[in-house]
Amino acid sequence: MTGEAWRPRPIYLPDAHLPNSAEPVWTCRQCRTPWPCPTAEPYLTRGQCASCGSPTYWDTKRPRNWHLGPRCYTPADALRAEAAELHQHHQRNPRYPPSHYYPDKPRRRRRQRPPYDHTPSRPGDIEPGTTLWVSPGGLHPGWGDIPHLAILTTLGRPKCEVWVWLDSTVHLVRPEHLLPDISPIRNAARAAGVTTFRQQPGRPSPLLPEWQWIKWTVDRHLQHREQHAPPPPTIEAVQEPLFAS
Repeated sequence: MTGEAWRPRPIYLPDAHLPNSAEPVWTCRQCRTPWPCPTAEPYLTRGQCASCGSPTYWDTKRPRNWHLGPRCYTPADALRAEAAELHQHHQRNPRYPPSHYYPDKPRRRRRQRPPYDHTPSRPGDIEPGTTLWVSPGGLHPGWGDIPHLAILTTLGRPKCEVWVWLDSTVHLVRPEHLLPDISPIRNAARAAGVTTFRQQPGRPSPLLPEWQWIKWTVDRHLQHREQHAPPPPTIEAVQEPLFAS
């Protein structure tokens, strides 16, 4: 082989051919020619700014872009646009962190297992002692991004108190992140003579209408309870007729 040795074409835009924006006319850092240079053009997609009409270039492999015209946006606008682009890039290319990526767990109170137990039997029947699952995002990131089995200890808004089976810690979790466990409900229904929750037993079919509530979150149960709560009793004054005359 004569001449320069063959080299594979790089996958990404080489850093040596990025633009030099110190001068009014952008030039390539290595070629010293108006940017984009012939080496950089295959890695770019040409566009046009919707605000000022200036030419823009987008990196085809990475979430980067360049605006060649005058500045037509504020730093806050640029920061929001970059955050949106990074979010879209991460949605298209999800990467789940390893287990050692999670931060350290903060200190939480520890208790023994709550002595009481409750199994929901109808919509809105959520009381302390219910076994439930805490969905990812309900606990601190130190507990990972997986569901955790817990027991409800205090029911309320805006947060409920739960006892986590993993390490006996107590947490305050929003009710929309709590989902009652189906296993105790299924066992209680079978003991009462109910054979199935679904239209076709043994097949992946939807739940029957009267059993849709077993997929509700605690927040949905609280809303159902508030909507169907009896009106407050009206108290009539007994001695009011005595003062009418």
